[in-house]
Amino acid sequence: MQHQATSRGAGIEPPSAPGPFAYDQLPYPGLPFAQTHPGRLATLAALHGMQPAPPARCRVLELGCGDGGNVIPMACHLPESVFIGVDLSAPAIERGRRIIGEVGLRNIELHAGDIAELGPELGEFDYIIAHGVYSWVPPAIRAKILSIFGDCLAPQGVAFVSYNCYPGSYLRDLTRAMMLFHVRAIPDPQQRTRQASALIHALAQASNENDLYGQLLRSQSERIRTTNPAVLYHDDLDAGATPFFLHQVLEEAARCGLQYLTDAHQPLLDVQDLPEPVAKLLGQIPPEDWVVREQYFDFVSGRWFRDTLLCRHTVELRRPVAADRIRDFYVSAEIVTTETAIDPGKIETAAFKTWAGGTISTDHGLAKAALLHLGSIWPRAIRMKDLAAAAVARLGPAAEGVKQNFDEELEALTAILFRSFCARLVQVEAFPPPLTAGISERPQASLLARKQAEAGNVITDLQHCAIVLEEAICRRLLTLLDGTRTVDQLVTDLTIAVPAADGANGTTGMTAAQPVVSREAVMRNLQLLARCGLLVA
Repeated sequence: MQHQATSRGAGIEPPSAPGPFAYDQLPYPGLPFAQTHPGRLATLAALHGMQPAPPARCRVLELGCGDGGNVIPMACHLPESVFIGVDLSAPAIERGRRIIGEVGLRNIELHAGDIAELGPELGEFDYIIAHGVYSWVPPAIRAKILSIFGDCLAPQGVAFVSYNCYPGSYLRDLTRAMMLFHVRAIPDPQQRTRQASALIHALAQASNENDLYGQLLRSQSERIRTTNPAVLYHDDLDAGATPFFLHQVLEEAARCGLQYLTDAHQPLLDVQDLPEPVAKLLGQIPPEDWVVREQYFDFVSGRWFRDTLLCRHTVELRRPVAADRIRDFYVSAEIVTTETAIDPGKIETAAFKTWAGGTISTDHGLAKAALLHLGSIWPRAIRMKDLAAAAVARLGPAAEGVKQNFDEELEALTAILFRSFCARLVQVEAFPPPLTAGISERPQASLLARKQAEAGNVITDLQHCAIVLEEAICRRLLTLLDGTRTVDQLVTDLTIAVPAADGANGTTGMTAAQPVVSREAVMRNLQLLARCGLLVA
């Protein structure tokens, strides 16, 4: 009786009749993916010695583009480049075309079609993207994706392919198999996701939290709880979804004349941060066996998803990437620690928190000053040489000692920033977007961001990330930032645009009884939008 009560409480129902499975039943959420952006791909290619096409003038193809949520913002923010998206779902393509029409883009085309029917007639592309496709299509289509890379990639081009990978996916497969069995006869997408989630949550609650099985169920239950239902439906509840080891994908890619470049999400491996036995093992693998090295790292980390970058096998890559390579690039970091909490000239270890929750700890004075400067100018990126100069200026009296040994100090700063980049705490860019940390005389956001703010609270920033703006006042302000209004004009127009009902918000400077928008409130929200990477320099 107790077991039955637990099942009913979790909402589990018996299976019903089977039905169709299609992306048109439950659309996959169209979102931007920063790791697929041409700027990111170009940076990683350049770090490895390639000469990639500048993102500002390139040709990009996305296979499996959905409604264009990833490729449309690229086209909007890179107007001199050309973008083509292909997807099998005609309704998704139609939704994307409507957005393209509303924004007035002329450098992008979306086509409803089968990847299997595409060929060299597409032309040559500097960047080809296949995100969230490879693991979810039949073997023939997987082979076709790699064939398109081989046929259409420019000599210095970069191809992006993502997929579920082992060994981490073995843990995911544990719950996938049980969910697929439970919903085997349920056709409705919403019901499938509800029942699949309910099953795993019930099993997790019923398991022993002190044994390995119970811990695995609980970790997967938490993952499923935080997963978008549409993503769960298409990713986990697709019976044909197939994970791969890295070496398996690269063996197939080699048959199409392609070689491994790096991973877009975790591009550089710093063995110094690994336990000594593991670092020793990886350190023994020669550079020419880079794929073997990466495969062993997957074994260590338990990776379950990969964003693999490929290039032509004729390209001579520079491995490993030396730390001083980043001196030719721009650096940025969303440091939330302020100078009021840290004195860079003081000889002590300081911990710098990032917005994402990471920590950079260092006792190096020049590095502390550099991290403080990066936090003050976020989201702007700055060249390494300019960052070093700005850091010296922040040191005050302590700067004299740094100037006397500047080469050594710069080498130490470079090493710290490089390791932080490897740990994904600092961004390195060859082609940074035109962002601003300040408020111009007539603030401007992209037309796409303004249109998105009119429609909802999910906005694509200039770093190609999805930003959620919960506050209605911020979204209303964003819609007015077309570059024609001064701050005072924004105050006036925002006062007209905001109804009294929106006034009960302590952060806006308004009350329900007196819907007055203050200049201070507008400036505060403009600074927030700048920190979110939504204002154009």
